Amino acid sequence: MEKKRIRLEDLKREVPFSVPEDYFDKLPQIIQSRIPAEPARRPVLDWSWQRWTGLVSAMALILVLVWVTVPERQGSLGQEPLSNVSNASIINYLEEENISYYDLSEHKVVQKAFDTDSTVLYYLDGLDDEFLRQQLQETVSAQETI
Repeated sequence: MEKKRIRLEDLKREVPFSVPEDYFDKLPQIIQSRIPAEPARRPVLDWSWQRWTGLVSAMALILVLVWVTVPERQGSLGQEPLSNVSNASIINYLEEENISYYDLSEHKVVQKAFDTDSTVLYYLDGLDDEFLRQQLQETVSAQETI
């Protein structure tokens, strides 16, 4: 088979497609004629007593679930109820729960209470000097092992 090369100069210069006369002028009218003249109606909901009953019972169920699942918020107790608790009771409770002074010092409430020097001095005033030395030695030895 012989390979024949096609040259652009040898090709005819004519457009193979033709457009009817005034086609683009008539095109919008053709498209409009295909669209239905009557607009589509919206579906109308029939609010029968069954729908109302279902809606009311669903809202009641949601209300009951919210009422049951939302926890109640307890307000602040203030200073009065805690002032009746003796220091010995607090110390006994902490010993029973195995909570040390070191554990308490990590809580922000306790740290905030010791922000002022007067609170620290009031706390240290009633303690034995030997006890304070022992606590300081334990803290220093614990920090050295780290």
